[in-house]
Amino acid sequence: MRWTRPFYWFLIAASAVACASPKVGYDYDLSTNFSAYHTYAWVPGEQEVTGDKRIDNSLVDTRIRTTIGTQLRSKGYAAPVGGSPDFYVAYHLGVKDMMKETTTKNYIGDRAYGTVTAVRDVQPYKEGTLLIDIIDATSKKVVWQASALAEVEPGMTPEERDKRINGVVQAMLAHFPPQ
Repeated sequence: MRWTRPFYWFLIAASAVACASPKVGYDYDLSTNFSAYHTYAWVPGEQEVTGDKRIDNSLVDTRIRTTIGTQLRSKGYAAPVGGSPDFYVAYHLGVKDMMKETTTKNYIGDRAYGTVTAVRDVQPYKEGTLLIDIIDATSKKVVWQASALAEVEPGMTPEERDKRINGVVQAMLAHFPPQ
């Protein structure tokens, strides 16, 4: 039984790391010539309001816009000097209150007369979703979209929030432009 204790600690550590990394996906229009894109701008107008005070604030908006802009500039995209951009950028954000359940089973005894006990643990958590849209300026159609889904940790410091958003956006935009 002594060898199982380190294995349980490994499982706990692995599940904690799995919660920390976002699940990222992306999709794009196969007929789009992404090499023709050189300039970008944010979709005109106000950021959509979700009604959720946790995400409808200027702190979150500034962090996301700054990070997306930094990533796009690092890829060689720039704001148009005059005229309209080649593509527009928009983001959408959501947070859901979720529950996760873990069950631990313990077997005590021998094969013939053993008993199984199960301990069930239900924990609330917050699940955040970030979508980034790339919209063709001419057709006004979404030509590329990335999504990230991750557990939100409300107790983070501002520095930790910046680092987390930077990591998530970088992972999403690693797939833009598609190769």
